[in-house]
Amino acid sequence: MNSNGLNLQDVIEIFGMERHHAAGWYSPHYGDSEVGGRPKLSSMYYLLAGDEPLLLHKLDGIEVWHYYTGAPAEMVVTNGGHMREVSLLGSDLRASQRPQLAVPAHFWHAAHSLGEWTLLGCTMSPGYSPRSSFVVNTSD
Repeated sequence: MNSNGLNLQDVIEIFGMERHHAAGWYSPHYGDSEVGGRPKLSSMYYLLAGDEPLLLHKLDGIEVWHYYTGAPAEMVVTNGGHMREVSLLGSDLRASQRPQLAVPAHFWHAAHSLGEWTLLGCTMSPGYSPRSSFVVNTSD
């Protein structure tokens, strides 16, 4: 449980979350009208369980990740070459945690909760849809 007295199952039920095909749980929050079969902008709630990391993957849109509650989360972002950044999403600003992180399109990224669970949000442009290019790194 976190400081709000919530556990993983509580959050899943409150947001009516479904399993995400990569890892964790999600609930769509917003998607504007589709242009050419895809929204211009979308957002979702994303719940990471502490024992289930989001593996290294990339998407064809810009993503902005937002921290909401629960344990902090560690996110790794890389361009697949020399650039690799590790960031902490959380609310303890003095501990170098930040409430949001932008991931450029086509950059590899992975995340995991540093506790029992972490509730994040992800805003993407162009918006996420089944037509989005979602590639998981299977070489690790």
